[in-house]
Amino acid sequence: MHPPFSLIWFFLTAGTSIGLFTFTYLAELLSLFGFDTSLPRNMVVFSVVFSLILVGLGAVGASFHLGHKMRAWKAIKRFHTSWLSREAVFSGAYGFTLLLYGLSYYFGLNAFFIHLFGITTLILGWLSAFSTAMIYASNRFVLEWNTSLTVLYYLNMYLMLGSSAFLATTYHYKPQLVKPFILLTLFFVILGLSFRIAFNIRQFFLKRPTLNEALNLPHNRPIRVLDTGTTTNNYCTEEFYYAKGKEMLSFVIPTFYVVTFLVPIALLSYSLISGNLSYGFYALTYASLVIGSAIERWSFFVEGNHVQNLFYGLYPKEGYTLRKGYMERRKTKISL
Repeated sequence: MHPPFSLIWFFLTAGTSIGLFTFTYLAELLSLFGFDTSLPRNMVVFSVVFSLILVGLGAVGASFHLGHKMRAWKAIKRFHTSWLSREAVFSGAYGFTLLLYGLSYYFGLNAFFIHLFGITTLILGWLSAFSTAMIYASNRFVLEWNTSLTVLYYLNMYLMLGSSAFLATTYHYKPQLVKPFILLTLFFVILGLSFRIAFNIRQFFLKRPTLNEALNLPHNRPIRVLDTGTTTNNYCTEEFYYAKGKEMLSFVIPTFYVVTFLVPIALLSYSLISGNLSYGFYALTYASLVIGSAIERWSFFVEGNHVQNLFYGLYPKEGYTLRKGYMERRKTKISL
């Protein structure tokens, strides 16, 4: 699949926004139960304003993916059937309640309203993240994405971005929370590495549909592509297959593994073991996660193979090889 840079931008901005607000608000919420996690007022205000700016930039960036931007409002009409529609509704609602939370906190409203807006924002933010992940995971035509691993990994990447951004912010405002959040960020990065490895391993065991299955024909009548039906590139051959990107995957995949996972793990582990609590380590960790996640999302799209590519001769080769045991005894019936 061709990687849309507007969606990669939305992932990075929304991921940092939702992740950062999650840890900011949970720290405030835990303080109600006697934990020493209460944050300085300036830090909460900064985190909320930064999260608001990010979600706004994400919405603007994502709009470039729309063919008719003036019709974007129609996305909400399919809420009961479309994950894309749910993402639009929950993202907009998240931004609105985040603003209400920020205003209620800044002007010192009753604690009940502050936490009501906080919990609502937290829920809406993660419903938005889940809906975005399900857009890919529910796509049965791209087998690489059609798995629960897509959702788990996607949500964990929000936690990676959010915890690293919170860690860098905490260094200035409440240093005593730095060590616990080094451990927490390290945990999410290692978990993300595990999910990504599992995601890649799964691709080797995919049972890809064949041309016979696509045409609903038994395997005793082998079908092969004689003519792709087009001599020039079109929307299907360019948007559903990125040839140049496929050639780059052997270099890009190891690169994002290093930048997204190994570099942050090395930085955080060194800081934790040596006791060298330096802002530079945490800022570099967040920067490495942002750059690496952008590369990883690019790779995620390129790795996807839409089954329509079977008819253009662009699908992985196992899709053109007959498999025994599936529809073997099915009889072909032709009727007018």
